Amino acid sequence: MKETRIVKYIKSLIRNHKYLTTEEIMLMLERYYNLPISVPSVYYKYKKIIRLCRQEVYKERRRKKRREAR
Repeated sequence: MKETRIVKYIKSLIRNHKYLTTEEIMLMLERYYNLPISVPSVYYKYKKIIRLCRQEVYKERRRKKRREAR
């Protein structure tokens, strides 16, 4: 996935907060980036992006945990 400004923002939210739901992240995107979340195509596009970001961040965490265990 391309490391755009919004993707970096989403990843930082996922990393720095204990757990945020997809809807909470959407509301933040709407507030700070003025995304029209009420439009279904935009909603589903960013829902997918958030899911992919979450997977990447969790993968990084697992990697880091494995390294520390050695």
